[in-house]
Amino acid sequence: MAEFRESPRVSVNKLGEYLTATPSRRKRIIHDQKHPCDPQYLRYPEAAQAITAFLCQGLNGGVLREYQERFFTTVPESDFEAQRLHLCSEALDRFAALVPFLELEDTVLSAVGTEPPVLEVAGVTINVRPEVVLQGEDRHGQPTVGLLKLYFSKWHPLDERSGQYIATLLQSFAEQHLSSLGPVDPRRTRVVDVFAGTVFSAPRSTYRRLQDVERACEEIGALWAVN
Repeated sequence: MAEFRESPRVSVNKLGEYLTATPSRRKRIIHDQKHPCDPQYLRYPEAAQAITAFLCQGLNGGVLREYQERFFTTVPESDFEAQRLHLCSEALDRFAALVPFLELEDTVLSAVGTEPPVLEVAGVTINVRPEVVLQGEDRHGQPTVGLLKLYFSKWHPLDERSGQYIATLLQSFAEQHLSSLGPVDPRRTRVVDVFAGTVFSAPRSTYRRLQDVERACEEIGALWAVN
């Protein structure tokens, strides 16, 4: 049975889209977040798992090849599964091409885990779900921390505004939940649009964007019951 969410809850990627969407698209996003699809119909969990393993195992290309071999040799039971396997394999190819531009030298990478905490804004729960923690040092040798969030959509790439909103929320997540590891470095706080091949870092100034997020969450909360 499909899940029904009584309390306002939205993924960070959809909130990023919501903040730049038309009124009709906003209404649809609220409906879809209130009535999420069955997890079996999600396309990219295995691609995210593969990329996370690759990053956290020393950028070992063998990890990606192992996952791709698994995708190629799995016999799909439906057209949807065949498409999902193909898209996951393509996502790994696209990400591999991006790695040289991520500037991960002198960075310690570790997986966030499967049940990360959430953000709460104006009564709305925001599922941020970053994949990887990035730890390094500033120019004075002091520890800093950041996060990497993967975005998967072959047909709906992030635009600059949406990417910046998501990166802003990623930074807020790091400030709330990773402060024990050191100050958050915006340069290490990144949203990676895998298919588009673009990377968005957290902006240095987040005040206006966080105000926009709060207003959007107030609107989502007010409209939740009628969608």
